[in-house]
Amino acid sequence: MLVEKLGDIEASFQVRIGEIKGLEIESISHFSEPKPHTFVFAKKPKILKELENIDFSDVAIVLQEDLWSKLDESEVKKIKNKYSWCATVKNVDHAISKFSKPFYDAKFSDLNYMVDGRQMGTAEVDPDAEVAQNVFIGEHCKIGAFVQIMPGCVILPHVEIGDYTIVYPNVNIYPFTKIGSHCRIHSGTVIGTDGFGYNFFDGAHQKVWHIGGVEIGDDVEIGCNTMIDAGTFSPTRIGDSSRVDNDVQLSHNVQVGKHNIICGKTGLAGSVTTEDYCAFGAGAGVAPSAYLEQGSQVAARAVVSENARVPKGSVMAGHPARPLKEWLKTQATLRGLAKK
Repeated sequence: MLVEKLGDIEASFQVRIGEIKGLEIESISHFSEPKPHTFVFAKKPKILKELENIDFSDVAIVLQEDLWSKLDESEVKKIKNKYSWCATVKNVDHAISKFSKPFYDAKFSDLNYMVDGRQMGTAEVDPDAEVAQNVFIGEHCKIGAFVQIMPGCVILPHVEIGDYTIVYPNVNIYPFTKIGSHCRIHSGTVIGTDGFGYNFFDGAHQKVWHIGGVEIGDDVEIGCNTMIDAGTFSPTRIGDSSRVDNDVQLSHNVQVGKHNIICGKTGLAGSVTTEDYCAFGAGAGVAPSAYLEQGSQVAARAVVSENARVPKGSVMAGHPARPLKEWLKTQATLRGLAKK
């Protein structure tokens, strides 16, 4: 897409630094992992601060107008030196909804969901893979050696499944999902659905179009009826050797580390990050953008607050979640008061 076309999509789009005439842009990136020939959004100063520590080239940035207006001369100079061009919009959230749609269309609109990729000659299925009857494998899929795909599965275009992975009956895998080797995906699970992302303006909830896909590491087991949403502009990820139980919701942009245990009915909201060896009891909840350091544990039905930072090795309980000993003392105090 020509960068200058962005002004046709969002009237408040205004170039502040750089020359964009005739310049092509490929997509949108998440600020944590920008890619060449894309642009990132920054709404708050902390995003600009985080971007200072990332090395990349040929990436542009779109700022919210009120953030741009607060920058001093030295900060503007940093942006000029770091980014291929810089523009502003009145409201970043509104722009995300508007700009994500054409890039989603460019990535997804030409995909063929109706004809099996084996029939089209574009799907690569290893000769040692076992694929049952009544399985759909989309165009440009790659199925590794000794993979087993059982009846009723739908593997949509541009999915990769590594060697020795087992996909049980009636699993649905959306486009641009990568699954590692030696995984087990149980019945009824859906991987790669659109994230539940909306911005309210013009009197309606306006969709954020998700183009990031899903990446699942090696030796991961996912239980029945679990839902894993695609990332917005970068993949939702599950690290090697993690175990996800039945009826779990992993939302867009979630980053699950290695060797995590996530018990049934747990929900991780958008942009939650867990480091390695974290554990979640049944029915636990984690609100958006919380960060759990290595070895953290969240008790059953506990709820970690939005943007919370859970220290390494913590055991959290209650709602809102707090250290287990503190929660137990609170419960004892409440019981004592109830007896008076």
